[in-house]
Amino acid sequence: MDNFEWVEGYSKRFGIIRVDYETQERMWKKYSLWYRDVIAKNCFDCQS
Repeated sequence: MDNFEWVEGYSKRFGIIRVDYETQERMWKKYSLWYRDVIAKNCFDCQS
């Protein structure tokens, strides 16, 4: 999740969940949905 970094403050965003700092709303980034599927299937390139 995006957070405060001691050196960069709030300027760097690198988490899989984007945070709107004004409303505190959390939004899933596109690749976080891919990662969710990898975890659910327990593989990267499954032949399903």
